[in-house]
This record gives sequence, structure tokens and C-alpha cells, in this order.
Amino acid sequence: LKQLPRISSAGASTFPVIYEGVVASNSSSSTRDVSCPSPTWYLPASAPPTIHNQQMNNRATIFGSFDRQLSLLDPMSDRVSTILVWQNLIVSTREDKKSQLLQRMKLSKNAAPKKKVLLHNISGAITGGLWAVMGASGSGKSTLLNTLACRLDVNTVVEGEMRLNGAPYDNAELKRIAGYVMQDDLLNGYLTVEETLMYTAKLRLPRTFTDKQREERVEDVLNDLGLVHVRKATIGSQIKQGISGSERKRLCVSMQLLNRPQLLFLDEPTTGLDSVTALDLLHTLHAIAHGKSQEKAVTIVCSIHQPQSKIFNLFDSLTLLKSGNIIYQGPRKQAMEVFRAAGFPCPLYTNPADHLLDVITPAKTGDREDVHQQEEATDKAIIQCQNPIEIDLNMGVDKRLEQMGSLPLNPTWFQQVHILLQRNFTEQKRKWKITAVCLLQTIIMAVLIGTVFLRIGQTQSSIVRRESVIFFCIINQGIFGALTVINSFPVERTLTLRERASGTYFASSYFIAKIIADTLVQIPIPIAFSCIVYFLVGLDATVGKFFMFTLFTLLCSMSSTSLALMISALCQTTDMSVTVLPMALEVTRLFSGFFLAPSRLPKYFTWLDALSYVKYSFVGVSLNEFQGLRLSCANTRSIPVNATYSITNQCIERGEYFITERGYDYLNIWECVGILFAIIIFCRFCAFIGVRFLKN
Repeated sequence: LKQLPRISSAGASTFPVIYEGVVASNSSSSTRDVSCPSPTWYLPASAPPTIHNQQMNNRATIFGSFDRQLSLLDPMSDRVSTILVWQNLIVSTREDKKSQLLQRMKLSKNAAPKKKVLLHNISGAITGGLWAVMGASGSGKSTLLNTLACRLDVNTVVEGEMRLNGAPYDNAELKRIAGYVMQDDLLNGYLTVEETLMYTAKLRLPRTFTDKQREERVEDVLNDLGLVHVRKATIGSQIKQGISGSERKRLCVSMQLLNRPQLLFLDEPTTGLDSVTALDLLHTLHAIAHGKSQEKAVTIVCSIHQPQSKIFNLFDSLTLLKSGNIIYQGPRKQAMEVFRAAGFPCPLYTNPADHLLDVITPAKTGDREDVHQQEEATDKAIIQCQNPIEIDLNMGVDKRLEQMGSLPLNPTWFQQVHILLQRNFTEQKRKWKITAVCLLQTIIMAVLIGTVFLRIGQTQSSIVRRESVIFFCIINQGIFGALTVINSFPVERTLTLRERASGTYFASSYFIAKIIADTLVQIPIPIAFSCIVYFLVGLDATVGKFFMFTLFTLLCSMSSTSLALMISALCQTTDMSVTVLPMALEVTRLFSGFFLAPSRLPKYFTWLDALSYVKYSFVGVSLNEFQGLRLSCANTRSIPVNATYSITNQCIERGEYFITERGYDYLNIWECVGILFAIIIFCRFCAFIGVRFLKN
């Protein structure tokens, strides 16, 4: 060891630091005989203006040159199956259309939309092994990963060339051969580890696979990721304890490895893990990237902030980012040699990853202009110590025919619906307490309504009570049905978008399976309600009328559920959904035909009346009950029908009189049934549109 003066580094101290001694010949060979000038130290403010301005423009010269951005390809892997190349890549964000419109209205019609550049004209290649994308916060790590994986936001603009095995690619093609593990671990908390992997295997493995082959693949990844001991454990959620954070991360990785991808992206895989667990996970990823068989070899790209030295040494190659620019890309072992040749040797007993980031991260203290000039000099020295090479966009073109020709077909749409139905029923079975509480609430409300309106009979006074109990039954089932599903799509939204982005299933197959499963669970509730209420109240005891009453109760519940599903899908969040739903329910209740009879409806409210599913349910049940009803004239007296109308000293013997007087006869029973079916279909179609196209 020898003591060397530290030339420059972000946050450099004035006292001497002990560095590893380096033989000059080794240093020159490691940098491929590139002449690496020492970094030019920043000039004081009193320097001549011409020199000072030249130093201030160094940054544009450094990062504006395409040659300075070229990457060193990884020569280590001898079993590279996928080569990902990008050239002159510029990524920027723009304001969404709503913000642009408001900005133009506020300023002028010619106001240019705001634009922020995230990646500045970078080029490089991923050629096999375990890669690390490093950089300080905001340097563009996640942006680079999302750009290469075709997972950017719609308001992001990408310029430049990206090639997969020598040909342009899109998200649809990439997700068939690549996997992506997000930073946060979103999983279905009601399933076990083995069930999660098995359903994923059924959805993502080729349709020609047998159940035995899928089970073997699941067993394989359970062993590879060390999850055998928790295979029967429930994943859990925030309110229910399940597997640990490390096991959740391993499960997310194993789900992506089921279909043996050739390329795997991981965004901050060590976030939230302790040092031992993080190291264990990276050992697993390193083993996967250097699999014993050709089939298991996977090119893995990880964005990582500041790994410990043991983790850093597991990476084969490194991409170092700073403010959207590539400072270094190439073999991990060569990075320290490049920095040493540039005048920034790593101090002894210092984490190499910490040292690399310390060097390229600007100091937070000191004169801003001096710090800026020192930063430019540091960047220039590091970049000039790397041998730029030409990026060949046709690299890997010989692998493409074999790669794309061997891609199997995924399960069909009907197979996806069947598998998702099984998964939904498994989830519903684990949520049996919620279903049991809903059924118990329904029984309690049915008994309360039945006892309040117990045996209303067929006297003249029963007319008012009969109409009131019908209205209350319709409202009760409508509200209960809507409130049980208002949180349905928002809770699953993020997980569903992630699974769809991975090519697990179509949006339509997910929607159909969910609707079928939820409907089958929902059907028994209004049926149980009808069986209790109908006979306790003493409505017209006719078999046909009972089944028609049950049908309208069921259709009312499904209509309210469909309305709530549409609102939750279009509003996207639970907070917005529960804000909009009460207004929709109140409007449908106000124009239900009970408070404002069809015969007394003002013309300017006709359109609102036509949209109310409660009105068609109420009118349909009223027609069903009053048609053919015979009333007794005993003890005839003044009968208040509502707040503005009463019948005095008149005996109504037939229910048809009441139908005509209230104006319910403008529709018949089957027209009400048909309109309710139309409302259900329309609302659920709108819900599907929201699920399919609203992704932000």
C-alpha cells in the first residue's frame, strides 16, 4: 500500500486517504491503453473570461457528443440468447392534455407545453449475465428500465432506436420473452404461495402443457427461489399476517421465471429488505443468471440504489447513470480501473458502490459555480478513460429467427376465463366471512321489514302499506348490492394492470370471470330476502307472483351492482367512487315512481326518470302485486294515499284502479324486466371500457 493524494471527488476531504496500491502496467492494461488525462480542477472566479466560459460549457460538450455515450459490451457470457441495444435514446415527459389545455387558456393559445428530459441521448447494450443499473436518486434508473421494457406512461415521449436481437420491438413482443418485477410486491393476499404460482403457470405457460408439466415447473421455481417451506402459507395482506417481505419478493421473481424468460427486469429488488436477506436474494438471481443449463440462463437487469459490497461483487456488468446520462457501462470489474485511471481510486475498506456514487454525485456545500465546474471536470475525466465503441443495431439478428420461431401459444381466451373463474372462486371461498355477514344482514333486514309490515292483509288501509313495503324492499336490495361491490375494481386495479402488462391474461377474460364469480355469489342474497319478506308481509300468495317478485328483487340488486361497478371502474379510486355513488343512488331513489308517480311526472324530469333502475323495479313489482288483487271494503274510510292525494269514502275493490291512477300502466311487467336487463348490460359494458382503457 502507498499513500496517494486524492485529486478530486464529490465531498472530498482535505486529509490524506489510504488507497490500494496499483502497478502502472496493470492500470494501463485494464483501461485498454487509453490516455486518461487527470481531471481539470475548477478555476477560481477570477480566471480570464474566455477560459471561464469554456469551462462552463464543458458539460454540453461532454454529454452532447455521441461518442462519449457509447457503452462497453459485456464479453463474459458465452450463452447469450437475447441482446438488447439502444442508440441515441432520448426520453422526456410532457404535460397531459388536460394540463396543456389549462395552461393555454391561462397564458395564450401559442403557449408551448412544458417538457422535461429524463434521458439524454444515451446508447448501450445488454448482452447477458447479471446487470446493475446504478445511480443517485433521480438519475434515471427506473426510467431506463421502463423504457427498455416498454412500460412508460402515455405522457412520456421516446426518441431514438431500440432493438431486440437486431429488430425493433414493442410491448406485445417483449412480454412474451421477458419478465418485469416491480419495486412494490403486489400479490393476492387470499391465495397461498403454491396457488399463486399454479394459477400463474396455468395462465402464462403454453396451452399445450399438461397439468403435470405445470406442477413440475412450479416445483422447479419453488426449489430455485427457496420457497418450498412456505408453499402452503397464505400470502397475507396489510391486515392479515402472511409470508415475510423477502418471501414476497422471491415469489414475485418466481412468478416471472415460470415461463423461462430470456430477459428479466427488476426495479429496486432489495428495497425494504435487510442486508442478509438482500444478499441472499442477489445470490439467487446470480445463480439464475448463470444457470447450469441453456434453458435456465436468464439475462437479468436490476436497478439498484447503493448496494453493499458483497452484493455489488455479484453483478457481472454495470450501467452507471447521472442526471439521465450514462457515465459508465461495461464489466463491473473494469469500473474501478476506469475510475482509478481517471484519478479516483477507491480507498481501502470502502464499498466500491459507495465510492462510484460518491465520485459522480455533486457536493451539496460550497460555491455553486465552483461545484458545477468540478462536477464537469470529474465527468469528463471518467468518460475519456473509456474506449468508445460503435453500437451495432443489428447485433443478435442471427438469434431472432430461433427466438421468435420457438415461442409457444398462450392459453386461449376461454381457457383464461376458466382459470380466472377458478382463482376467483378460491378467493371468494377464503372471504367466506364477508359473504356470511352480507347474508346475515339480509336475513336481519328481511325479518325487520316483515315484522314492521306484518300481515298487511287486503283491507283498504293495506293499499298505502303495500306500496310502502314494495318501495322499501327495492331500495334495501339496491343499496346493499351497490355497497358490497363499490370497492371491487379499485382494490384490484393495480394488481390487474400489472398482470395484464406481463401478458398474463386479456382484460376481457378478467372482466368476464370476475363478473360471473361475483354474480354467482350475489344471487343467493336477494333470493333469501324475498323468501322471508314475501310471506311475512303477506303479499298476494300466488306462486307466479312470488317468483316474479323474486326476479325483480334480483334484477334490482344486479342493476345497483352494475351501476356501482361502472362508477368504480370509471372513477378508478375508492375515494372518488364512494363520493360519486351516493349521488347516483339518491337520484335513482328520488325518481323511483314512489315519491313522484309517472302520472304526475313533469316533462322536464322525464330523462332522469328514464335512467332510474329503481323506477323500473318498483313499477314492475307494483304491477305484479296490484294486477288481479282483490281488496275488502270493510270499514271504509278516508284513505291517505300520499301527501297530496287521498281517497275519501270510496271503496277500491280491484288493484288495477290503483295502477291506472298512479300511471304504472304505461309499461308492462316484461318491458320492465327487459329495461332492467338493458341497464345491467349497459352499465357493465361501461365498466369494462373503464377497466380496459383507463390505465393511469
